[in-house]
Amino acid sequence: MWQDTIQLSTFMQNICSTSLVLGLLLSLSNKLYRYGIILSVLTFSVLVIDDINRLQTYYYQYLAMLVCLSVLRKQGEVNQASALYLIVVGIYFHSGLTKLNTNFIHYVFPNMLYAFHYVSLESWQYSPWQFIAYSIPLGEIILAILILLPKTRKIGLYAALVLHLGILFSIGPLGLDWNPIVWIWNLSMMALNWSLYNTLQDRNISYKNIVSLAVLVFFILMPFFNRLGLWDNTLSFSLYSGKTPNRQLHVSQFKPAQDIPLFYIEQDSFIDLNVWALQDLNTAIYAEDWVFDEVAEQICEQVSCDTIIPFQVYKQSISYVDYDLNRK
Repeated sequence: MWQDTIQLSTFMQNICSTSLVLGLLLSLSNKLYRYGIILSVLTFSVLVIDDINRLQTYYYQYLAMLVCLSVLRKQGEVNQASALYLIVVGIYFHSGLTKLNTNFIHYVFPNMLYAFHYVSLESWQYSPWQFIAYSIPLGEIILAILILLPKTRKIGLYAALVLHLGILFSIGPLGLDWNPIVWIWNLSMMALNWSLYNTLQDRNISYKNIVSLAVLVFFILMPFFNRLGLWDNTLSFSLYSGKTPNRQLHVSQFKPAQDIPLFYIEQDSFIDLNVWALQDLNTAIYAEDWVFDEVAEQICEQVSCDTIIPFQVYKQSISYVDYDLNRK
């Protein structure tokens, strides 16, 4: 059913994907790198216009880093590392800031604890250890400050490594075994932190170029406007924050043509759109209400939905239904 949202033909998608790879290769050339960057940005933009779900946080980050490296390639490693460090600072800072909310503290965090020791949502609400949940958002904010300041950057490096190892343990194959597409992202962030530290070490970050100023605008300034609803969640690094939207499609007579994950609360069966997307596409839906509304409308044209319920987090324990596809 997800294929129904595709507008470009498969042939055109292949052309765009080939152009994107070609642009990346051209960006390595000393003479053609500007043309390569332009080609990469244009073709990626076409692919995103075709399907907004392609605009994930990691793609946004990597494309911005590619542009920074290419534009600053003649200005030395310090300027390049400075721009990339500012991107990383913005990601950590706003990822932490978006988690400073009751949904993360009371509902998202206990679900993450499942990887270490089972804690139900209901029992967590009476736990005397709830204050521990604040360590995650505050830790990410402090991490951003540590790697920004030269004297504390080495501490920030080790803190970043510990953070990403903890995330991998929590959502990786030894933990929740959830959202595998971001496992590689966490590994790459560890490698990126190590590489940037070895390049810049205790030197000050340079702000003396237009690229670094652009990074400050898009990765540090603009995400603040997300609190006013003027900047998208994905571009504001609202990751596992408990503040991004989702939809439940409640069904009573369910006869799927393919395997669709079902959940239930008190005998009420429903489809979780994000869970289904992660299972079918291996990536989350672009975290905006208008995207979920459009996807829900298209799916409900083919699967009879009783109700469509918007929500952000589950506030009670739910169970997965291993639904029999032959059920009448």
